[in-house]
Amino acid sequence: MNNLKKTLALVAALAMTATAFVGCGDDNTSSSTSESATEAATEAESESESESESEAESESESESESESESESVSEAEVPALGAPDGTLSEGGDALTILCWTEDDLSYMYDVVAEASGMDKSKMVYKNVGSAGGEANEKYAQVFASDDDVDLYFCDADWNKAYQNNDEYSAPLSAVGITEDMYANAYDYTVAMGKDNNGVLKGATWQVAAGGYAYRTDLAEEYLGITTPEDMQAAISDWDAFWATAATVSEKSEGATAMADSVDGVWRAYSNGNRTSAWVQDGTITADNAKACLGDFISMAKTNYDAGYISTASQWTDDWLPQGMSAGTQANKTFGFFFPTWSLGAGSQLSQAEGEEGAEGSTYGLFNIVAGPTSWFWGGTWICVSPKCDNATEAGQFLYYMTVDTTSMQKYVDAKGDFVNNKVVMANTIAAGTNSNALLGGQDQLAVLADSAANIDMSIATQYDATINTELQNAVKAYCEGTIDSEDACVDEFLNKVSEALTDITVE
Repeated sequence: MNNLKKTLALVAALAMTATAFVGCGDDNTSSSTSESATEAATEAESESESESESEAESESESESESESESESVSEAEVPALGAPDGTLSEGGDALTILCWTEDDLSYMYDVVAEASGMDKSKMVYKNVGSAGGEANEKYAQVFASDDDVDLYFCDADWNKAYQNNDEYSAPLSAVGITEDMYANAYDYTVAMGKDNNGVLKGATWQVAAGGYAYRTDLAEEYLGITTPEDMQAAISDWDAFWATAATVSEKSEGATAMADSVDGVWRAYSNGNRTSAWVQDGTITADNAKACLGDFISMAKTNYDAGYISTASQWTDDWLPQGMSAGTQANKTFGFFFPTWSLGAGSQLSQAEGEEGAEGSTYGLFNIVAGPTSWFWGGTWICVSPKCDNATEAGQFLYYMTVDTTSMQKYVDAKGDFVNNKVVMANTIAAGTNSNALLGGQDQLAVLADSAANIDMSIATQYDATINTELQNAVKAYCEGTIDSEDACVDEFLNKVSEALTDITVE
């Protein structure tokens, strides 16, 4: 992708130069930046003219071939949707889909209805009533009852627990879905969809690479930064991130924290730095736990005390309003650690910005960069309930949302999510058609493409949701002062995990 990136960067630079000539530059770009871009373009033009004609032609041909190779992703042929194998029922009143939010589903209904001919009203959302890890427990209650469920969404932190339970999940082959249909998918997503016996039990439509979404107006005010490239340079690793945080804190007189929450820092740190599974051979040892933690606890405490990490917690009422410029939480954070699924229409970013034109709205004032580390946050897999009584429709929903290139392209165009189809993503990024209004027109897919290609979830276990929750609780207690040392924080974490997970050993 390097040659493609250089080509796109050149196009962007020329576009900025043209904008400077007509005098209608972006509001967040200073005149000095425009002048520098103009001078740079003039110098580049002069250098180009001094080259020999044959040399220029040779370079042009080479770049053309490289660009073609970079943009081209060969689409593998995949089988058509198969017929259900007869192990599940048919003819139910509605295709009931269990989840904790309808944000993604609301876009899927139209895509699936158009592709399959299914009546949109037949697709019914069943709200589990809790988000994140709490949904895990709620799901178990639903499956213990006689409630109707055909399909259900599982978070990456705990999907393995459901896929490894035959009372909770049926093989996707039961609804006509086979592994060879995912030849265009990112490999890790297929591996994460299998149970311990290698049976495909789940499929996902999304890839969950993460980045750092920051306020461009605050970046210019506090740091004099007006481009994503300069922002990335300022937070290129954790040391640089916290050094920039010190400047932001100083310039804002302590009002603005660099990071949105301890939880957010952990998500980026954990999935960007951790190389070992928490649970190995049914055991968590203190040594392995410390290896997984690295220097996170001391890093969190030091920067929380300095005011560089917000006191808010993810999923609470205080968390997202920090992105606004008015209200009790206004300007309390410079940016958020967000994955791809937090950046599209109806997402966490849209809630952090508020409605366009509303008081305190920061709509369109965010940009995204890779941040101090490449990382990812979860993702969601769709599973089939053994109680499914709409096998044909369940297969259609899965096929058109997780396999079919045309339908997944339509979902990208509508939702802006990074989908689990390499062909769709390569075409979308190369075409430059994804302009995210929440990010001031920036294409988040292009920014996070490299991270998406490198996601590795081989260390994931079915216990991760509980472990992450207990760790974040312990670290926040240490940061807030109710736990008095790092050793006590680790002990509290391991003790709580031992109490919550009785089927593993904590040493």
